[in-house]
Amino acid sequence: MSTSNVVPGAELVQTAYHLQAAKMYSLASCVMLFYDMMITAGDEIERIWMQERYSRITLLYALNRYLTPLGYIVIIVSFHQPWSIEVCDRYILFPEALKVVTASVVGVIFVLRIHAIYNRGLVVTLFAAAMLVVEIAVKIWAFTDGTRLVLPEGIVGCILVGRNHIRFVFSWIAELLFDSVIFFLTLWRTVTLYRRQGARPMSLFTLVIRDGVIYFAVIFVANVVTVLMFLLAPPDIKAMNASFSTLITTLIVSRLILNMKEAALTRLPVQESRSIVVSSQIGPDNYTSYLEVGLGDPTLTHARKASTQQVSATEIRYELGRIVRK
Repeated sequence: MSTSNVVPGAELVQTAYHLQAAKMYSLASCVMLFYDMMITAGDEIERIWMQERYSRITLLYALNRYLTPLGYIVIIVSFHQPWSIEVCDRYILFPEALKVVTASVVGVIFVLRIHAIYNRGLVVTLFAAAMLVVEIAVKIWAFTDGTRLVLPEGIVGCILVGRNHIRFVFSWIAELLFDSVIFFLTLWRTVTLYRRQGARPMSLFTLVIRDGVIYFAVIFVANVVTVLMFLLAPPDIKAMNASFSTLITTLIVSRLILNMKEAALTRLPVQESRSIVVSSQIGPDNYTSYLEVGLGDPTLTHARKASTQQVSATEIRYELGRIVRK
């Protein structure tokens, strides 16, 4: 898009057309998220807020569920209102600052989830956590290069762009890299578990990582499209898919947690104690996987088949958050 306020007629028409398309696409993406929040409100109340106790999963869920839509109300308004240059300059880094915060929340959820499905493996957890730290650091470096888009006279909108498009796109490349790591770690775990279980019925644990692969694939594809548009699309529409990528990630992560709660409450028989243990062989190590489901919070523990020793209640609560975040 031209950075001059004086634009020939044909270019002005094209600029206005592209800008309107980008605004409507962002608005439609926002409506998608609010619609999903509306149709899942009953599930959220039942599976999150009506539980007897809250945990860190509750906090992470609430941050993921509400920070992005509330922030995007401001962003959508900024696209359509004739703000002064002074107001726009004060606001302009808000979208990416919001993205850093929400990406941190989502990243913590994903790291804890990897920690759970890899049986609390320290090495893989530290690797995923390190990738999250790198992602956030790169995002902060990239978005501080942001500035407002200079629009032709008569066209309104306070829109964030990068002074250097290559530097700015690294915000999304970093997210794509982190999502790729999480996706392939989940996929590897899924393949490994299917091979071990063979033709036997899927456990809740298997359901967790199988559904995770599907959801992560959606996020992965959305971010690939965003990166490709930043690199290859005309300047007018480089950031067009950014809103969709952010909002679909928020939607998917909320669904992951709600679906895990549903699996804990409905896929397994619930006893009067509201806590059961489901066991399944997971390999030649003769380990048994236990999924303890209590108050909608599934917990992964381990015991050797020979001794059938179970971990403490503290460990159960600790592990609980990992799988539920699915």
